[in-house]
Amino acid sequence: MRLPNKDLLHISIARSLYLSLRFGGKIIILRGTRIRLDRGARIQVPRDCRLVIGKHHAGGAPASLDMRRNARLTLNGSGPVSMARGTRVLILSEAHLAIGAYTVINFNATITCFKHISIGMSSGIGWNSNVFDSNAHELTVDGIPRPARKPVSIGDHVWVGAGVTILGATIGDGAVVGAGSVVVSAVPSKVLVAGNPARIIGKNVSFKW
Repeated sequence: MRLPNKDLLHISIARSLYLSLRFGGKIIILRGTRIRLDRGARIQVPRDCRLVIGKHHAGGAPASLDMRRNARLTLNGSGPVSMARGTRVLILSEAHLAIGAYTVINFNATITCFKHISIGMSSGIGWNSNVFDSNAHELTVDGIPRPARKPVSIGDHVWVGAGVTILGATIGDGAVVGAGSVVVSAVPSKVLVAGNPARIIGKNVSFKW
């Protein structure tokens, strides 16, 4: 997958070269993207993979990647991973975000990783969506404490619609999450879910990019 000409014109050559050399992989940063890398933060990009941050297919605020002390961002597989302009990714200290090849994080999506979030290959995170693996505070319901953190796992070839919130949930391969849904529990493979909280409204679904 080649970058469109409009993206080539906006590449920050100095930052792209610096990060590519520092981490030993192809990392392309478009102008305006905000990068913070604390001590020990690492980006792991396989030889046949490529990370593009700040794609200009839509206007709006710059993309941002904020990696705190010893945070890790790992790309898996062979192929590009792209984060659109407006995407905000925060990986807190000692946390790990893994993303598979050919996955797209669309405009204004937010990923906040407290401990561990994984997104499979060929998946899409829709506009204005939010993915969290923690509610950032202790919660007790009917006298029963609930864990503040729970890993998020999004499978291969998953489509997450616009405005979706995912909190501490597993989503199976090939699933589709309808726009505006709130996902707080496991979603099986190849189903369509929607609503708040999200419920199965269709089975044996398939889709093409």
